[in-house]
Amino acid sequence: MKKIYVLIAAVVYSVGLLAANWNPVAGLTPEERPRPAGVTNGIYYGDDGTSVTLCTYAASKTASAKRVFLLGDMTNWQLSGDYQLYKDGNYFWITLTGLTPGQEYRFQYAVERADGVKKQISDLYSEKVLHPDDQYEPRTIDPNLLAYPAGGDGYVTVIQPGKPQYQWSDATLNFQRPNKNNLVIYELWIYDYTEGRSLKGLMKRLDYIQNLGVNAIELMPICEFDGNYNWGYSPNHYFAPDKAYGTETMYKEFIDECHKRGMAVILDMVFNHATGLNPMNKLYPYGTDLASNPWFNVNAPHSDNVYEDWNHGFAPAHEMFIRALKYWLTEYKVDGFRLDLSHGLCSDQPNTSVANLKDYYDKSIKAVSPTAYMICEHWGGNMGTERPKLISYGMQCWNNTSNAYCQTAMGWLKDGDGFGDANKDGYVSYCESHDEERMQYKAKKYGNGDLQTNTSARLGRVAENVAFNVLLNGSHMLWMWEEIGYDFSINCDLDHPNNYNESYRCNKKPRPEIRSYFTNKDRVAAFTKCAQVITLRTQLMPSVFEGNPTSQNISSGNKLRKVQWGSNVFVAANFDVTSNQTVTLPSGTWYDYLNGATLANSTYTLAPGELKVFTGTPVIAPTFVDINKRETQGFEEVQRDQAQSTKFIRDGQILIRRGDKIYTIMGTRVQ
Repeated sequence: MKKIYVLIAAVVYSVGLLAANWNPVAGLTPEERPRPAGVTNGIYYGDDGTSVTLCTYAASKTASAKRVFLLGDMTNWQLSGDYQLYKDGNYFWITLTGLTPGQEYRFQYAVERADGVKKQISDLYSEKVLHPDDQYEPRTIDPNLLAYPAGGDGYVTVIQPGKPQYQWSDATLNFQRPNKNNLVIYELWIYDYTEGRSLKGLMKRLDYIQNLGVNAIELMPICEFDGNYNWGYSPNHYFAPDKAYGTETMYKEFIDECHKRGMAVILDMVFNHATGLNPMNKLYPYGTDLASNPWFNVNAPHSDNVYEDWNHGFAPAHEMFIRALKYWLTEYKVDGFRLDLSHGLCSDQPNTSVANLKDYYDKSIKAVSPTAYMICEHWGGNMGTERPKLISYGMQCWNNTSNAYCQTAMGWLKDGDGFGDANKDGYVSYCESHDEERMQYKAKKYGNGDLQTNTSARLGRVAENVAFNVLLNGSHMLWMWEEIGYDFSINCDLDHPNNYNESYRCNKKPRPEIRSYFTNKDRVAAFTKCAQVITLRTQLMPSVFEGNPTSQNISSGNKLRKVQWGSNVFVAANFDVTSNQTVTLPSGTWYDYLNGATLANSTYTLAPGELKVFTGTPVIAPTFVDINKRETQGFEEVQRDQAQSTKFIRDGQILIRRGDKIYTIMGTRVQ
């Protein structure tokens, strides 16, 4: 088996590095010349639209590369002394002139390391890349996508001097971001949320999301990731949006459209780690070479690490992350970031993440867009002391409060079911996220009383949980389909909807559209109430919730829970499963918000699972005629594995493709 592996790998690489043929440039040494002012790593276009300066860092911890050549369309994918890069310390650079404005060009750097090993790598700052996998989803989305070059090896960079600029609408140019402590965020994975599994499908769902009343959308990672079907937490390039979802223009159109609807756009960014397809990792890859790589830590100095751990204390890496944040804020006009595994943003020493995060915040958010959000997924043993430091500095922190809401969804008023942790400024709390189990799945499987079998009663608890999250203090988040009581496990699969298997976690899930979730009366009622309570906060009375509640009774074990915002809003719900609960309204005049703003009584008897929202002035709740509108047009069930199995090699590994799934030759699924 090993002999076959080596033989096939050699054949594959013959179309890349070996085909480049180093013989014509044997003996050439680089000319040492200072870089142009302001040039470090990356791609720098000239103002004339016909020139570009390219620069890459190429060195181990102890020695710079011997030489670097440009290999691409401009060289006919052959090595030439005319395209050898100048050397400036550990940086290698070249300026190209006479390019055609608006035309795309493909290239890689051909690097000869100090030890003589030769590598072909993309540019770390690529804003667009090509890969052999583009023949699948990206080619379908963009038929005009450049072909992958025969001389390429792994990711290939695309440059376009004189590229036409996107014309942003006034809605984006003048967008006023919601108060950072008054966010209601809708988190989604583009691939599994949308018709067509793309930005085109997501655009069709914006009416639905807007009707829900949220004021921000958070996209799971969209920076170029391995393969085409991926949650996005295996990044390899930080400046290139992944083409599996859409083109650069499509991303910008989506952001523009969100701003027109009053919704901010937040990107989930994965700065803790990168995969072996990242060019700096590829140059000195995992294994014995990693010890020579200044960009990555051999051993992560923190918990929870995956893939290759960035050394945030290495100056060029630190600079890259600052520039990446600034790039997405300015070029794509996004409104903020959720930083995945932020406690891992360390140097080669532990407990350095807070200092790095503060520097990133200062030099990106504060420098170019002071009202933008930086939300940290900050766990680890020191989170109790580190998270308050980040919040006091102006950032926010993810706050996993899902256990409490799963308990109340199941009707078990015990084991940490209090909502106090979700009632804090500076935090983004949630009932569900991509990392936590679905409340309705747990209620269906483990519910108290008749909740396991009584679908109507079970779904009736959706809105009261959402209300007692989004109508508490601080910012809050919903995970896609939470509002209609999605009840399949995060550990199931489209093809195995009732099978619980942790290896299915990132797989495609059963579609709510084809299961009539948008026409089911109980799910429509859940959506409607969720939308009404969210809209009360984000649109009808936002200034009220920028303050603090004046009283609350939301502790563990309580059947009747209440929260009051002065004389403006009073919320009550019965979280018991069997018994009614009586609530007495605070003194003053109140109106039943969910019942047409009718004048309220002084007391109410709430049935199990019943929610009441009262306002101090008559406020009319929104109504919805058809939440299914535009959601099922043209939608078809995903095709099963009907395609013929094919073998191919990626990154030196033999893989088998069956339909849209990829396996190792031993049968382990990798995509």
